[in-house]
Amino acid sequence: MRSFTHEPKALLPVHGRPLLAHQLEWLQKAGFEEVFLCLGYRADRVREVFKDGSEYGVSLIYQVEESPRGTAGAVRDLGSAITGDLLVLYGDLIVDFDARSLMRRHAETGAAATLVVRPTDHPEDSDLADVDDDGKISWIGRLNNAPESAGERLGCCAVWVVRPALTEYAPLHAPSDFARDVFPKALASGERLEAHRIESGARDIGTPERYARYCEESA
Repeated sequence: MRSFTHEPKALLPVHGRPLLAHQLEWLQKAGFEEVFLCLGYRADRVREVFKDGSEYGVSLIYQVEESPRGTAGAVRDLGSAITGDLLVLYGDLIVDFDARSLMRRHAETGAAATLVVRPTDHPEDSDLADVDDDGKISWIGRLNNAPESAGERLGCCAVWVVRPALTEYAPLHAPSDFARDVFPKALASGERLEAHRIESGARDIGTPERYARYCEESA
């Protein structure tokens, strides 16, 4: 993203404010009070801007990795701080869907994880999930190694609710990704993964092309 900023993605300007500010306000409106920030690149700048989070009505806890841990490894590193199910939200997303509905679905199904999914027009560079009529996920991965679909194939939005035990599928001393490592391992072990389908309300702006397109369309 250096063509737009030398700041970390969390500080990417969106409508004149940092991207993370929009995410924190979304979480606060949904009733979340405590937010963990798993950071690496220029974590000091994020802390300098957002401090303890009180300006946004939440309490911020900072977890800074010493070396790249991946999306799942960074969450596992929270360790004993994880005391309940976690809503995991990637840092390059614009979100405005109903988070309370997602949390209700997760609680009702008893799944090990509930993944937010939606139709995608770019399956070639997306993490994908096969979802049956009841919302159960049978496969998750990339298009180049996809089996014949046993259900509807949808794009993963990089928003999920996970039970603490699921983070144990991430190794302690190596990088690990939720969609590419943890979820496939969980499925292979017989864990239940559920889908929460939305039609809009979660948008990846983490590449120069997607960020430029979003800024143009939302101007």
